[in-house]
Amino acid sequence: MQAMLRAALATLTLLAWPTSAAAQQWQGSVGLHERHWSNTEHDQSGRQLVREAGWLPGIAARATYQDHGWTWFAETMLHDKAIAYHGQTQSGQARDSSTATRLALLRIGAACDIDTRDASLALIATLEWERWTRTIEGAQGAVGLQERNDARRISAGIRKKWQLTGRGALFADAALVLVAPQRLRVDFSGALDPAALNTPSAQGLRLGAGMRPAFAPQLELLVSYDWIKVARSSDVPIALKGRPIGTMAQPEHRQRAITLSASFLF
Repeated sequence: MQAMLRAALATLTLLAWPTSAAAQQWQGSVGLHERHWSNTEHDQSGRQLVREAGWLPGIAARATYQDHGWTWFAETMLHDKAIAYHGQTQSGQARDSSTATRLALLRIGAACDIDTRDASLALIATLEWERWTRTIEGAQGAVGLQERNDARRISAGIRKKWQLTGRGALFADAALVLVAPQRLRVDFSGALDPAALNTPSAQGLRLGAGMRPAFAPQLELLVSYDWIKVARSSDVPIALKGRPIGTMAQPEHRQRAITLSASFLF
């Protein structure tokens, strides 16, 4: 991960070359988000073990500062709702339940214009911290789980803007996402001692598009797609009252999210 961090810092450094002058400007926004999130876990043979999926409503706030071809931004998001859970017990019996899910995200980043004619093309890099708090309800005799996961990510990519005369502006972006090893903490509703493990570093992809219509210049509509694949973790011991009774691991899992948002700019 240190190599990934050095690469991200190098990307931010390379963004700093001369650009056309532009007036300094602050801008803020608040908005509503609707995020369809899915998570699938697979065993070592590729067989699906768990699927969680559902819509997570949320709110977001963003602050942006523009100065001489640079754009600096910080944003925070909060999503909270229960989603559907379909998995199985250790013995292989299918279980359906729900997962109460809370997601908090903090993102900071910078973009630098590289098309000096009309500032329509920019390089963009971000640093992100995300916390998932999940409660998988017990069902059909299966014990519920409480999980907390902290994720740190860096991303680097490119953004393109189009000014449409009389119709507003369109923009699109694409970025590579690098995920640091994550710390996953698991509580077994008191049936076993709490446990924790680290997942491997991972890679992903983010695509986005949006518009600001001419008839409502303070309205911004966005859609984004995120995809991340995380390999299986190493086995760690689990215990009951301090006595080891077995091991656990986080299976290989794939996360996908489609986020729709509508924000008011001020």
